[in-house]
Amino acid sequence: MPTNIRLMTAEDLDAAMELKDAEGWNQTRDDWDLFLRMAPASCLVAVEDDKVVGTVAGINYTNRVAWIGMMLVNRSYRGQGISKMLMKAVIQSLNRVASVKLDATPAGFPVYRQLGFEEEYTLLRMVATSPEVPDDWKTGVSKERVKKLDVSHMSDIHDLDKEVFGADRTDVLLHNLRSLPPLALGIVDATGRISGYQMARKGTRYVHLGPLVANDDATAKLLLAHSMEKCSDVSWVIDVPKKKQGWVSWLESCGFHVQRELFRMYLKGNGHPGDTSRLYAICGPELG
Repeated sequence: MPTNIRLMTAEDLDAAMELKDAEGWNQTRDDWDLFLRMAPASCLVAVEDDKVVGTVAGINYTNRVAWIGMMLVNRSYRGQGISKMLMKAVIQSLNRVASVKLDATPAGFPVYRQLGFEEEYTLLRMVATSPEVPDDWKTGVSKERVKKLDVSHMSDIHDLDKEVFGADRTDVLLHNLRSLPPLALGIVDATGRISGYQMARKGTRYVHLGPLVANDDATAKLLLAHSMEKCSDVSWVIDVPKKKQGWVSWLESCGFHVQRELFRMYLKGNGHPGDTSRLYAICGPELG
């Protein structure tokens, strides 16, 4: 039977989790619920013989930036053009958005190039089991300026995140805040406002750290050091800009190692690039 592309429903989530688990990905059922809630018109499944064999999700961040993620195809059904069918359908569903972005794996990179995506910059996926802060690490940032975040700080975080990411993604930030409250931390500046922040969320394999926004390396290190002290006996994943080599080297000194590269790509122009100079960890390839 021909492949049918249709909207995802809540009844498809068991099948979506099976596809995700088969690839060893980290997303939880709560993450899938977030995709469905935020993007009901751009969460799609590919169906053959009444079986879900592929997924994709496209989140529209206020028509400025859309984010495509969760591109999954059952291994037994690959080579039939299903991924291209899903991509074309999700791109069409986002036709009102100024810029469409994604983070591509090395295998997906040439496929997305064929669809017209252009490369913006490279990310490094880094993982660690029970990382530790190096004994010789010191910071000029006072620990007293680190605050535990809650919903009362969302106004400051919203403004800062919109500058750095390029669009409003308040719902995603609230999702992370609720997922792991102890790891939602902020830096308070002299005026009492949040000038840097870090969040994380639970995963099926790792604690996924990010986003992490800071004005400098020392501030980013302080935020992550606090988190490693709070959750020392877990496995971590973090996606960081490759160009921040000092930051990458420090993460390696904590016990992180590079698992693979990811390539941030865009379609229809890059009119809302955000401020990558302050970006130390993205939220994740599925969320931006």
